[in-house]
Amino acid sequence: MRSKTSTNQVSEYIDSLAPEKQKLAVEVRRIVNASVAHLEECVRWDCACYFFYGPVCYIASSRSGIHFGFFRGKELSDPKRRLVSRNGQYPHVKVRSLEDIDEAYFGDLIREAVQLNQN
Repeated sequence: MRSKTSTNQVSEYIDSLAPEKQKLAVEVRRIVNASVAHLEECVRWDCACYFFYGPVCYIASSRSGIHFGFFRGKELSDPKRRLVSRNGQYPHVKVRSLEDIDEAYFGDLIREAVQLNQN
């Protein structure tokens, strides 16, 4: 279950981002919350993280936007081949503009990641 503290932590994290990154993070957060209602939301490792039977996904600031990543991203099917990873990073989608956000695709990735944690 989400606690008031966790939601406020994530809101504060997003509020601390540059305005152009805030818009991206707010939209990705909306998609995460709409995709799976029972995720725990908190700030860990200097990013917004979502948990269900372990870590599922995260939203983190990057130089040119935000990263929307998955802790078990290497196990996801990723049909659009948008997950990238280098230098030991968790696989993530680079989000530089609202046009980079694909609600259906992101929702599918989130639900698949949750399913991995349930098994």
